[in-house]
Amino acid sequence: MNRIIVSIFAWIVVSGFLTDFVFAGGVDNNQSYSANYAGTVSRNAALEGADIAAYNPAGIMQLDNGLHLEFDAQFFSLNYAHHMDGKDYESKEKPIVPSLFSIYKQDKWAAYGSFSIVGGGGRAKYGEGNVITKTIGNVAAAGAFFPVLLPGGVLSNEFAGVESYDYGFTGGLSYKINDIFSVSGGARYVITDKMVDIHGNYIQGGTNTYILGKYEQEAEGFGGVFSLNIKPYDKVNIALKYETRVKLDWKTTIDPSTKGTVGEIILGANNREDGKSYRRDLPGVVAAGILWDVTPQFSISPSYTLYLEKQADWGSQNDSVSHNSYDFAVSLGYKFTPKLTGTMGYMYSDKGVNPDNYSLIEQMSPPLDSHSIAVGGSYKFNERMSVTTGLMGNFYQSDDADAIYLAPGVEKSPAVTYEKTVYTMAVNFKYRFF
Repeated sequence: MNRIIVSIFAWIVVSGFLTDFVFAGGVDNNQSYSANYAGTVSRNAALEGADIAAYNPAGIMQLDNGLHLEFDAQFFSLNYAHHMDGKDYESKEKPIVPSLFSIYKQDKWAAYGSFSIVGGGGRAKYGEGNVITKTIGNVAAAGAFFPVLLPGGVLSNEFAGVESYDYGFTGGLSYKINDIFSVSGGARYVITDKMVDIHGNYIQGGTNTYILGKYEQEAEGFGGVFSLNIKPYDKVNIALKYETRVKLDWKTTIDPSTKGTVGEIILGANNREDGKSYRRDLPGVVAAGILWDVTPQFSISPSYTLYLEKQADWGSQNDSVSHNSYDFAVSLGYKFTPKLTGTMGYMYSDKGVNPDNYSLIEQMSPPLDSHSIAVGGSYKFNERMSVTTGLMGNFYQSDDADAIYLAPGVEKSPAVTYEKTVYTMAVNFKYRFF
């Protein structure tokens, strides 16, 4: 019953929004929650905005007393491509992603809560197929599914689509020890849903067999969020945060339209069997940041975020992780007037999975290394109400996966170059009550 209630709430919040693949963070983790992030890419030591409930919960104790509410919407333009044999197989989406943040603060303590997309795949649709469908066609043509599918055929009318969401509900308490130190502890509930749809027509001689591999996977789990904020001087702030891993055991449900067909056989060959589950945790996160007010108008803030993928349990995919992913970012802020502030930032992201080791989800949305540029601005209408906008471009470094062969001259998976570009425009509205 609790899962049903939470799922309904998540649907209501996201209703009308087309959430797509995460792009700022680790292989699975998402860190892009707000317009402030889109305008800076460096929020680990931030002390303004209700979104610090997600980035620096202990820093909440530096806010004014009162009830702070913030709603954020991020508008994305995404283009993912698999380049094979001189052709691009693309997925293009323009989703909108919402987040909600709330903080109630008094002199020595505060409570906070947030809803955001903390990880997972999101949605991608390759209308002409991609490396996954090409592999299925090659394996079928080699006779792997004989006698259901005869060798020597061709897969046509290919389609590959996936939706994968990790909805995060986080709540906690913050406490001010003294003017220098404050701490925070909270709990996170993650509920996930993944749906995969891969289909095409396998043509061999006079036969035309429709292949449909469609299934759903669900998981839920709890984790903790702990942070420390240190303000040794008026002009310097230091923040540390640790998010524990969230244990996720994904249970598979094969769609009725696929049961009893060759699609179910193909899914079984890829360890997707009805009623069975596989482990893939949401990795833990270690984050650190510094905020330095160089002058009353100018500030600089570097951030470092490490995603503990090698410490997470990913079942048979653990060996695919070569190293933990990380982000390094730095932002600049300038107060043009007491009401108007401008920001800009740069981030480098290093992902810890080699393209040769991608699973289906990584193939759908390749976790590539990237450079990100951000600009933004915030305007205070008064002491209680403000709006923030951010613009960000994520420029991914294309990467290659080599062809895989079943036997000499018999190709299983074609050589592929993964490409990806993401642009973001974000806006928020924040209000402080009483």
